[in-house]
Amino acid sequence: MKIRSLLVSSLFVSLASFSINPAYADKANDTLVVSFNKEIQTLDALYSTSRENIILNELTSDQLVSIDPATKEYLPALAKSFKYLDEKSIEFTLRDDIKFHDGSAVTVEDIIYSVNWVAANEAKTKRGSFIRRWLEEVRKTGPNTLVIEAKKPYPLMLRDIAMFVLTRKNQTYHANGSANPNAQTESLIGTGPYKIVSFDSGSGVKLERFEDYYANSPKGKAQIKHMTLRSIPDWSTVIAEMMSNGVDWTYNVPDEIAENLSRTPLVDRIEGPSTRIAYLTLDAAGVSTQVNGQDNPFTKLKVRQALNHAINNQLIVDFLVKGTSRIISGPCFPGMFACSDSVTTYDYDPKKAKALLAEAGYPNGFEFDLWAYREKAITEAVAADLARIGIKANVKYVKLSAFSKARSAEEMMAYHGTWGYYGTLDIGAISNHFVSGSNRNLNKDPKVEGLFKTALETVDANERLAAYQEAQTIIADQAYWVPLYQYSVNYAASKEVNFEAPVDGLPRLYNISWK
Repeated sequence: MKIRSLLVSSLFVSLASFSINPAYADKANDTLVVSFNKEIQTLDALYSTSRENIILNELTSDQLVSIDPATKEYLPALAKSFKYLDEKSIEFTLRDDIKFHDGSAVTVEDIIYSVNWVAANEAKTKRGSFIRRWLEEVRKTGPNTLVIEAKKPYPLMLRDIAMFVLTRKNQTYHANGSANPNAQTESLIGTGPYKIVSFDSGSGVKLERFEDYYANSPKGKAQIKHMTLRSIPDWSTVIAEMMSNGVDWTYNVPDEIAENLSRTPLVDRIEGPSTRIAYLTLDAAGVSTQVNGQDNPFTKLKVRQALNHAINNQLIVDFLVKGTSRIISGPCFPGMFACSDSVTTYDYDPKKAKALLAEAGYPNGFEFDLWAYREKAITEAVAADLARIGIKANVKYVKLSAFSKARSAEEMMAYHGTWGYYGTLDIGAISNHFVSGSNRNLNKDPKVEGLFKTALETVDANERLAAYQEAQTIIADQAYWVPLYQYSVNYAASKEVNFEAPVDGLPRLYNISWK
């Protein structure tokens, strides 16, 4: 943290030594330059879970429905209307004025192909398992109508259709007869407000407003004609680019950098909430192969309670996460559907934590591996708090691929995880941490699994609410998790740009305009 602060300070001193003549964004070229800290490796969001690809997909692809982040309502998009035929089936009627970026009309056959492809095992899409879990069939019912039917009532079906069933032309991945998952990696024919002009790992993604984008879209017509998405992993370079008008917008800006940028006459800092939360998951069921289920301390309730009392969440929020972040008490945050504010909470109390460890048979603590793949500084802060009560947490900080492999192999006694809810303000979006058969579920509590199953198989809001809240009560009482905090997002934008922080943490760049 000190090194980064020195770097930022020295850069600002260097810039201040010049006479800066503010060269605000050139509206004449009508080109917005966006900086991402991570590289976009594929144009096809069916094969990436990165936030950068989700943002790109919002620009280039529309689905049957769209989610209004403010009201949480599902709005007709490519479909001009939709209706439930019963608890398992939804009928969609397509608009008659929608086109792909190559000028061809979007048809029912395209939608059916898109649904079937994302769900197909051979497709190996990142979200295919979500769709296969509930999809029974998709069928054409008229020239511009189709029905998507679930195996059982599934309350998040529209969410999955809006977020995961990305619209592709019929036979896109079968142009040569056989399946080719890489067909849209370097070029993409979409339906969104922007179309791809070029893609290169060095120069990034260049987009242009799609002039034939359909009227009355919930996204509206894009205000800026050209957009370039650049990958700049080094924050000092981002700062220099923003100060010289090379970059107009960026996000996930570290707090001290965002603060320094906001002091200049060129850049606005915008803070906003995120749907992402952080937590520790503990192997309460004792399934970790690390200890073969023998003498696993996390199988003991008092040990899990001790960890909850040992971590100073407020200090982490105040000095590491900052912004609009806040402490959470369960696997969700206030304002999300079914999130309970009346569960057991654990105040920061190291003395109580030590006493609970002693009562559990660990007066001198114990040692374990704490896995993590992001926010290393925060994982280390958690480990430092645990060390104060005698627990030695060996931080195993690895890449996501290694992290996922170890979790699938049930090698973890505990891990520091995060979950973004795909921008869905509904606790059901984290269900894969608590349902039977999921490698994210380390408590394997049959009661909790049953409650989540009940909530996922009914569209009745009251039944879902009751089931989810009972499940949260058990999760908190049994201390299956150590809830940490809800994330905050820092955005930085040129003062010539209109941008408001989204309520769900997902920036929709098609809404940006010049002042």
